[in-house]
Amino acid sequence: MNNELLHHLEQRINAAVEEISTLRQRISELEMQNYELSEERDEAQAKLTQQAEQTTNWENSLNQMLSKLNQLD
Repeated sequence: MNNELLHHLEQRINAAVEEISTLRQRISELEMQNYELSEERDEAQAKLTQQAEQTTNWENSLNQMLSKLNQLD
């Protein structure tokens, strides 16, 4: 009986060790995916910021031209 119990406990411990290993691997994969997504997010944010600046510059240029045209009238 004791040997059966020990064998059962050993099997459960081995299964738990395997599950921990699998979970650690999954955590590593998720951390890498999170890093990659963060990089993509940062790049997208930089592009949006650049586009916003370009739009502002374009609007300012248009306003200056309109102001100059209005002064001609």
